[in-house]
Amino acid sequence: MEKNITTSEKNAYQAYKKYYIDRDYEQVDLFRLLRNEFNIASAVYPGSYIHISPSFIFPYVAYIDSDKDAIRFFKQGGLEEIVKRRKEYPEEPALEFHGTDYTTLIDAYQASFDLLISQYAGFVSGVCKPYLRDGGYLLVNNSHGDAGMASIDRDYQLVATLHRRSRKYQLSTASLADYFIPKKDIKVTRELLLERKKGIGYTKTAALYLFQKVR
Repeated sequence: MEKNITTSEKNAYQAYKKYYIDRDYEQVDLFRLLRNEFNIASAVYPGSYIHISPSFIFPYVAYIDSDKDAIRFFKQGGLEEIVKRRKEYPEEPALEFHGTDYTTLIDAYQASFDLLISQYAGFVSGVCKPYLRDGGYLLVNNSHGDAGMASIDRDYQLVATLHRRSRKYQLSTASLADYFIPKKDIKVTRELLLERKKGIGYTKTAALYLFQKVR
């Protein structure tokens, strides 16, 4: 950290460092890759905790999380200053936080965002789909089965997979039909995934998946 920082910024940085820098999970290169490939400028991040690195790349990001620690960190300030020091765009960052359960939709956000982020927060893809503009993108992993849920949602089409090699994310559009084929002979349904809450095994997997909202 630089000199002449506020106490709130220092505290916020230490928390962010603990959970994301020290764990090598900032994902800045991931968000930069998506911006460059798909012209993304805005994102909504339900279940974000204090993972503010999307704001380093996208000028407008809304974060939604009911976790009491996340609420406390955003309320005390300091995160915005961290963003301003690391942002990769000329305009002032628009950083919004809602300390609420993401299953309660925010009317003002309907059809407003280029990107919906779902990581380790449950079934975000369906509940928060209304936040995506037509043609917007869903970035999702399968930690709770949400990528599998998106794969059977007719409103989404898989357009890319993302893989991390040598500590860098790489995007691929090859052999997309080979993904989301179950290892076992079962029919994947919404009800099955909701019941399991951890997804199922697939024959081919990726670190993350990128879907496009097609209707």
